[in-house]
Amino acid sequence: MRSLNRLFGMIAALCALAVCVVAPASAAPPERGSFHLTGITRSSASGATLCVGAKPACYSSIQTAVDAANEGDTIRIAPGMFAGGLVITKSLDLRGAGAGETVISGGGPVITIGTFGASNQPTVAISGVTITGGITSSSPESIPFLGKASVWAAGGGIEVPPGENASGLLPGATVTITNSVVSGNRVAPTATVPGAPCPDGPCPRAAAYGGGIDNWGTMTLRNTRVMDNSVGSTPGMPNVASDAEGGGIVNWFTGTLTLTNSFVSGNRAVAAAPNGRFADAGGIFDKDGKMTIENSVVSGNSALLTSVFPNSVQTLAVAGGIHVSSAGTASITNTTISGNSVSATNTVSNATAFSGGLHTDTDVTVDNTTIADNSVSVSTLPGAGTAYGDSGGGYMHGTITNTRFTRNTVTVTAAAGDAIAAAGAAILGGTVTNSSITHNTATATTTSGSAIVVGAGLVNLATLTLANASVASNTATAAGPTGLAQGGGIWNGPFPGGPEVVQLTLTDTSITGNTLDADPAITRQGGGLYTAVPATIVHSTIEHNTPDQCFGC
Repeated sequence: MRSLNRLFGMIAALCALAVCVVAPASAAPPERGSFHLTGITRSSASGATLCVGAKPACYSSIQTAVDAANEGDTIRIAPGMFAGGLVITKSLDLRGAGAGETVISGGGPVITIGTFGASNQPTVAISGVTITGGITSSSPESIPFLGKASVWAAGGGIEVPPGENASGLLPGATVTITNSVVSGNRVAPTATVPGAPCPDGPCPRAAAYGGGIDNWGTMTLRNTRVMDNSVGSTPGMPNVASDAEGGGIVNWFTGTLTLTNSFVSGNRAVAAAPNGRFADAGGIFDKDGKMTIENSVVSGNSALLTSVFPNSVQTLAVAGGIHVSSAGTASITNTTISGNSVSATNTVSNATAFSGGLHTDTDVTVDNTTIADNSVSVSTLPGAGTAYGDSGGGYMHGTITNTRFTRNTVTVTAAAGDAIAAAGAAILGGTVTNSSITHNTATATTTSGSAIVVGAGLVNLATLTLANASVASNTATAAGPTGLAQGGGIWNGPFPGGPEVVQLTLTDTSITGNTLDADPAITRQGGGLYTAVPATIVHSTIEHNTPDQCFGC
C-alpha cells in the first residue's frame, strides 16, 4: 500500500440433483470394503455416499452427515434450506442439488474448512449450493494474532484457516467450489485493541476480512458467484472496525486463489467513523498470495471510507475491485473489471482514495481484459483539508496486453482547500501493448483552494512503454480560483520520493482528441501529452488535442 507521502509528493511535484439413501441419521457410517447400498455396489476406492434431506434414511443436517462420514466420502444434499455453522476437518465431496435449490444458511462462518494451526489439512469439494447468511464477529486468528477475541473477524461465508508448524504458518485446506453462490454474508469485529498513535492515545484497532471467503489455503472457484458480501461497517452489527479489507474474498500469503468463469460482484469493504481508517479491496484482496483470474467478471464492488481523523493519522481508501499487494503474484486474462468504486470522505482533515478497478503493488500480467466504468471519488468538508484521488481504472505495472481502459473516472471535491485529481484511466508502469485508453475523465473542483488535474488518460511516474496503443478522447477538468490542468492524454514525470528514473516510450501509438478544460485562472498545458522529462516518441502521432498537442516535447 502506498503511503500518504504520495499525496504530498504529488502536491510538491505539481505544486448435483440425485439424492441417494444410505443410512439413517442415528446409524453408524457405512463399513469400508465392498458394500451394497440401495441396489448400488460401491468400492472403498471411491468412498461411500451419504445423503442429507427429508427422505427416509437420510441425515437431517449437513453437520451430522459430515461427522458420520469418513475420508473420501461424498455427501449429497437435497433441495432445501440447511443450517450453516459447519466445520469440515476431513476430505469430503459435498454436492447440492444446484445453487438455486440447496441453501446453506447462517453461522459465523457458514462453513469452516480445516483447523487453525493443524499441520495436515483436508481436501474438500463443494458444488451446487448457495452459502449465505453468515455473520462472523471473531475468528480463531484473533487471539494468536491480536491477543484478544473478537478483534480479528474473517470469512463470513467460508473460512479456510492457516496451518502451522515450528517454522510458521502453513497453507490451509484445498477447496474447490463449483456451480455455487456465496452471497449475503457479513464480517464485523465487536472489540478493539490499541493501534497506531492518535492525538488522544492509541487509535482503536479492529479488522474485518473476507466477507464472502477468507482463504489461507488453495481455493479454486469455477462457475461460481461471490456477491453482495460485506466487511466492516454493516447494518445490524457493531461499528468498531478500523480496517475493512476484501469485501468479497481475501487470499492470504499462504494461499492460492484461482477463479475461472466466475463472478465477484456487489461486495463492499466499509470503514466508517468513529474508528474507520482503511477501506481496502471491495472485491478481492490478494494479500501476498498467488492469484489467477480467467474468463471472469469483477464488477460493482466498492471500498468506502468515512473518516474523522486528523492529518497526523493515516487514512486511506483503495481498490474498489481488486488489490494485489507487494509480495503477491497475479495473472488476469479474458476478464472484465467494471463498475467498481472507491471513495473517501473526511470531515476534519485530508482525504485520499485511489484505484477504482485494479490496484497492484507488484508486477502483474493482464491480457485481453476490459477495465471500464470504475470510479474514484474523494471529498472534504469546509475547513477539512486537501482532497486527493487518482487512478479511476487502477494503478498497475507489469505486462499489459490487449486491454481496454474506458469510461473510468476520478472526481475530487474540496469544499475548502486543494483538490487534486490524477489518472482518469490509470497510473501504469511496465509495458502496455495493443491496448486502448479512451473516454476516461479526471475532475478536480474547489471553491477556495487550488484545483489540480493531471493525466485524464494515463500518468507515468516510473518507466512505461506504450506500443501500438491508442490514448484518445480523455478529458481533464479543473474548476477553482487557481490551479493547473496538465496532460489531457498522458502526464509523464517524477515526484519526490519516487523512482529516480522516469522514462516514457511511445511506439506506433496515437494520442488524439484529448481535452484539458479549466476555469480561466487555471493554467492548461499539454492537451495531448505533458512531459516533465524527455520522452522517446517513435512512429507515433499526437494530434487533434485541446488546447495544444504537447508540453515539454
